[in-house]
This record gives sequence, structure tokens and C-alpha cells, in this order.
Amino acid sequence: MKIKIAVYGNKDSILSGINYCSCKDSSCFKCSNCSNCKSGKNESSSDKLIFRRTYDLYGNLKNFLEISDVAQNIDIKFIELSNLNFSTDDAKVKKVIEQGFTPPITVIDGIIRYYGGISNILVYRDVKELLN
Repeated sequence: MKIKIAVYGNKDSILSGINYCSCKDSSCFKCSNCSNCKSGKNESSSDKLIFRRTYDLYGNLKNFLEISDVAQNIDIKFIELSNLNFSTDDAKVKKVIEQGFTPPITVIDGIIRYYGGISNILVYRDVKELLN
């Protein structure tokens, strides 16, 4: 059984900014586990936002799923909105975008599940649920 995942978006759109703190742990973003964050020592002007393109986040999702236990059960693709001639299969996506929902739009097995971002964990959980 293959679960079809389609992410509709504009690959070069800047999707998010993540506020990383200035502590030495590059994965820290003002977390409660970091001693610098707890003490307030990292509230400096070197705090920065790191922006991600939609296609980069899609790539992260694809890589995440391909090394997971569901890898053999997925068919994942990215669909560039600027190149898309909306067919009947894509009509639902066109309609939600016209209603004001922000791409990227994530469709899993024909059902629109998410918009405005890409969550590796949420997509993974949906796939696991569909496989059970």
C-alpha cells in the first residue's frame, strides 16, 4: 500500500523564520533546556532569524520520510504552483488557495491536511495512521 503525499507550493517562497539564539548550540531556539536560555545570557543582538525556502522544507520532509519506517509505503512529490494548470485532481487545492489559505498545501491520499507550513512529524503521524 502506497500513501500518496503531494506538497503544492512555490519552491522559492520564503516560508519561515526561526529565531535561533546566540548560544553555541546551533539547534537551540530559546529552549528551556539551554543553560544560556534559562539564565537570559543569550538575549544579545546576535540572535538571528534563519529563513527557509519552501522547497528546502519539502526536501527535509522527503528525507525524513525516506529514512523512516514508512519509506516503502510512500509516494511523495512536490508540485510547483506557478507551473500548474489546475486539473480536476488539483481543483480542491486551487479552491482552498482562492479562499485565502497560504501555500504550501500538503495533500495526503487526496485529502488536504495542512497549509502554510510543512511539518515532518505531523505528516509522518498521518501516514502511520493511514497504514494501520
